Amino acid sequence: MHYLPPETSPAEGRSWLIERVWPAASAPLPVEVRAADGVEPVLRAGWFHPGEGASASTLQLLPAGEDPRLKALASAAADGVVVSHRPGKRAVVRREGGAGGGGTRFVKVVRPGRTAEIMEGIRRAQAFDGPFRTPRVLGSDESTVSFEALRGTSLHEAHRFSAADWEVAWAQVLEAWETTIQHPGELPEGTPVHDADAEIAVLRRWAQHAQPVIEDFELLVDAVESAAHRLQEAPAGKVVPAHRDLHDKQLLWSPDHGPGVLDVDTACLAPPALDLANLRAHARWRAEQGVWSREQSAAVVRAINDTAYRAGVAQDTLSAYEQATLLRLGCVYAFRPRYPAAAAELRRALRSSLPG
Repeated sequence: MHYLPPETSPAEGRSWLIERVWPAASAPLPVEVRAADGVEPVLRAGWFHPGEGASASTLQLLPAGEDPRLKALASAAADGVVVSHRPGKRAVVRREGGAGGGGTRFVKVVRPGRTAEIMEGIRRAQAFDGPFRTPRVLGSDESTVSFEALRGTSLHEAHRFSAADWEVAWAQVLEAWETTIQHPGELPEGTPVHDADAEIAVLRRWAQHAQPVIEDFELLVDAVESAAHRLQEAPAGKVVPAHRDLHDKQLLWSPDHGPGVLDVDTACLAPPALDLANLRAHARWRAEQGVWSREQSAAVVRAINDTAYRAGVAQDTLSAYEQATLLRLGCVYAFRPRYPAAAAELRRALRSSLPG
């Protein structure tokens, strides 16, 4: 079993809060960290090298704003702030104004040649543009895509909303989602379909990722296969435009400008239960994390259930997709040093609720 890093680890004579860990076929593990002492809250990325014990493990950080596999990061970060960085894969930089003026923009940095995939995904997401506000592309090259920042408050940050605004925000988000699936327009030829089999493949892949970091793998496999059976048996109905990774961190709301959605490059066609189940699963999980209150979570779940009814999404189908999503979250958060116990409890609860 890989030795997962603790919540904090020393490097460069300081203590670092390890916020994200990604699966890897072998050690070291890619990580994203912030300074734990609060003196310099800059985000860094690097690699955690497991040892036989905590004292034998080491945290190796990349230089701030640099990555040998993301050649464009250094120039993008020179006059910006790195807000997300998966080492060797991608990073996001926030930039303010600049010589040409303008407001806040975000630059997504990927390995050379990978931006074509992002731009193609954005074209597939045209159905979302209108019902939602989507980030305007300001420019791109072989390694970067620049987006105009959207106004609004992230729906992940529930503490920033009054109870009334919370309900209004989610009502408008779900109304925009309904409009998206009802009036999709003409989607680009070749738009991929993410059906039940595709969702099962994602779930099984995450279960395999989690094998080195959990102790109940055989029980997890049983739960995954039970969830897979439910997905295969669930009536899916027609496919509609889907975000495919729709959750609260991808959504913003402004009382003046309405709902906005981010990271639309995963757009595809899918059963309508896919996006709704992803939203509902995350709403339940945020309450378990303590990120949202139980009341806030319940309000979102009610709104999603009402939307599913209006959209003709069968509750059995919605439940099947939701349980698959929650199982996946139980694997994803097994890698987060702050949440392995909560993720283990989530997996345990799901096992007990699944038939077979």
